[in-house]
Amino acid sequence: MSSPDVIITDGSVDWSGGVDSQATTTIQSAKNPNGIQRNQLCWLDNATVRDGGITCRSGFTQLATIADRREYFQGKFMYSPTGADPYEVFSISGHILIYNFTSGQLVDLTAAFSHNVPQFNPGGDVEPFFVQAEQFLIIQAGDYQTTGTLPFIWDGNILRRSKGITNKAVAPGTPGVNEIPAAGPMDYFMGRIWYALGRQVSAGDIVRGPSGTLAYHFDDSVLNVTENPMVLGGDGFTIPSSDGTVIRGIKHSANIDAALGQGRLFVGTRRAIYALNVPVTRTDWINATNNNQPLMTVVQIANGWVNDKSVTTVNGDLFYQSLEPGIRSLIQCMRYFNQWGNIQISANEIRILQYNDRALLKYSSGMYYDNRMLQTSLPVRTDQGVVSHALIPMDFVPISSFNKEKQPNWEGMYEGLDFFQINTGDFGGRDRAFATVRSREDSSIQLWELIAGTKFDHSTTTGENRITWVAEFPAFTWGDENELKKLVGAELWIDRLTGVVQFTMEYRPDGQACWIPWHMWKKCSTKNSEETVANPYAYPLKPCLESYFATMTLPLPPQNVCTATGRPSDIAYQIQVRLTVTGFCRLRGLYLHASKYGRKLYQNLTC
Repeated sequence: MSSPDVIITDGSVDWSGGVDSQATTTIQSAKNPNGIQRNQLCWLDNATVRDGGITCRSGFTQLATIADRREYFQGKFMYSPTGADPYEVFSISGHILIYNFTSGQLVDLTAAFSHNVPQFNPGGDVEPFFVQAEQFLIIQAGDYQTTGTLPFIWDGNILRRSKGITNKAVAPGTPGVNEIPAAGPMDYFMGRIWYALGRQVSAGDIVRGPSGTLAYHFDDSVLNVTENPMVLGGDGFTIPSSDGTVIRGIKHSANIDAALGQGRLFVGTRRAIYALNVPVTRTDWINATNNNQPLMTVVQIANGWVNDKSVTTVNGDLFYQSLEPGIRSLIQCMRYFNQWGNIQISANEIRILQYNDRALLKYSSGMYYDNRMLQTSLPVRTDQGVVSHALIPMDFVPISSFNKEKQPNWEGMYEGLDFFQINTGDFGGRDRAFATVRSREDSSIQLWELIAGTKFDHSTTTGENRITWVAEFPAFTWGDENELKKLVGAELWIDRLTGVVQFTMEYRPDGQACWIPWHMWKKCSTKNSEETVANPYAYPLKPCLESYFATMTLPLPPQNVCTATGRPSDIAYQIQVRLTVTGFCRLRGLYLHASKYGRKLYQNLTC
């Protein structure tokens, strides 16, 4: 009588290491030290591993339709008025529109102030640039290399055109003569509006200077350009032509050392990033000439940023997309400037980054929300502008704890919407995140909100929608890469089950490219009092507790013949599984069961 097979088990109960799509899928071991770690995943779609388990991402909620399918999205900015909540400012087909989150009202400013605005901005494929200085929002049309349309100025009440540079011999501090000219990327830093034109960087007057007016408490001096003779003459601080012909973005980071008496402004092209030590006082700025320029040093070579909208501030660091394509940290680039290993930080996301169209990366955007950095990815061109099919999330707190130090991790990708641009706003101390998207139903331009902690997506047409998420696990070896194993079963442990949840498990042996269906099943848990069987009621609607299953056992996997090996598909040296879930729950553990399968020494002998 033969003895029964000895069942061996492998698996994981922690995935807080996030995603690493660059490493080989075989799990790390003494024989395979460069394999994927046990607390990592090969890929993750629409999910997070923040607490060590795997849960679907937070939900998106539709807020409003901004324009129909005939319009072209150019860009947007979150404007912060004095003493009120922020609101979105859009540039769509040359029109400037605002959307108020409180009232839900959409207003076309260019139409409302047509008596102050001699023309609309150019429509079509131009990239506008925005900056807010005090209460003033400056909107550059983005055509500064051709016609040079003067920028719009919005003070919260009136939309008008800038006067531009009308007098190059004006005395410093003269109000109402020269204003911010047509330019490209801008930044408000150290009390001045800095703007780029080609390879040059210039700046206007300092805030509350003599060129301001009493009506605005002299804050409107930032709109004027009178203090520096070099700037008035059309000159500025110029970067070398070898590092690019167009400045893609101007950004500043936090400087905690106030004793330096100066601030660092970062000027970036697609090939390099420079740091400009900005003069602090009005006197120093007036005296800055070609013979007395502030110090400008190169801090990153070969891989600058693709645009200004993707540069995301996180504490004292600037994260940005580069043309490799990749995602970089400016602090890391500066730290390893003299070393060969000055590389991107996004190698873990190579599975998605390698498919980015480099020609469209200048339309990318990023934001910081819920202790995550999110960057748009997979851009494609449409009749209404460039949209991105996915977001790349980087989690800064994979496991929240004051006395534990863990590195940030990557979480694969978020999908489900076609993103024009993403951004955030501060609403009375509460951060909110928004995405302007192209509807997959009618191609309209819509505004959606990403709400942290929500379990479902919400559409105004289809209502509550379950999120489909996918986790691709490492290839397990049961501790021995050289031993054949026969897959006999699996167990999964879930909790936080809410509503109806559909599961699909697939597997593949060794190096097979295609996935083999294993099993499909579903579980459900009552979400609220309206769904209770014994006594359902809708008012007052009360949520029910989340449920769990520990464990769910899968049957024997189906057998296919692998043509590459001549073996059944359930017999292999290593087995990898992929779980697709539709609905909300948290995966806490995965266990794969197998039995050892003897092999002959000269089996599969090569001829």
